[in-house]
Amino acid sequence: MLPEHWVALDRSIGPVRMGTYVAAAEGDGDRARALYLWDRELAAAFFADLAILEVALRNAMSARLKDEWGCEWYRNPDMPLDDRSLNTLSTAWQRITGEKTADRLVAQCMFGFWRGLLDAGSYTGKKPRRIRCDYEVLWRGVLDKAFPGGRALARAENQRWNREYAFAVVSRVNELRNRVAHHEPLINGFPLPGQRVRVTAREAHEDTMHLAAMLDRDLHTFLSRRSRVREILDAKP
Repeated sequence: MLPEHWVALDRSIGPVRMGTYVAAAEGDGDRARALYLWDRELAAAFFADLAILEVALRNAMSARLKDEWGCEWYRNPDMPLDDRSLNTLSTAWQRITGEKTADRLVAQCMFGFWRGLLDAGSYTGKKPRRIRCDYEVLWRGVLDKAFPGGRALARAENQRWNREYAFAVVSRVNELRNRVAHHEPLINGFPLPGQRVRVTAREAHEDTMHLAAMLDRDLHTFLSRRSRVREILDAKP
């Protein structure tokens, strides 16, 4: 690459963002630029995997909700949804252009919505009729079936297969997804909200493969064979 091209990259990215890579390269400008480009290639490889994984997650979870509460599960008053989830569904519904269908609603719901259904649940309604929605009701016998491989994976780690386990895995993948979507650096890993934990890019890749195996072992095989993440990680400048 010609020197003027490097200058254009520096000017476009800016010193603050490039500073992350300059620090990693111990002040070596050429290596810093190489690390930046490597990091972006890594993000693109992650995104290719996540694009498949996110659709697989929402399809698996929405299918179980449909089985339990009908095709329009999101309208069923017997389904215990808290205000957070209801507001997200309302916003997603409003974003639909053209015919409003259940499938289009599912497609409009972001990764964070599905992650939220694996949380403990919160409140719905206003006082004095404000009640707490227990998302264990969503989990037991319903959403747990969206992860047929989960129990064996948890057992292999000497952990209990429960909602908290699934929530933890999905949350880590959600954080990776947000990191990639917002073009944030991956070179130094990333923190998990509310925890003194920093996930490395290699650990994040393991999380994506773990979630794939929880959902469908054949999907895990497919992604593990096609993913370029490990190859790019091993080629770090």
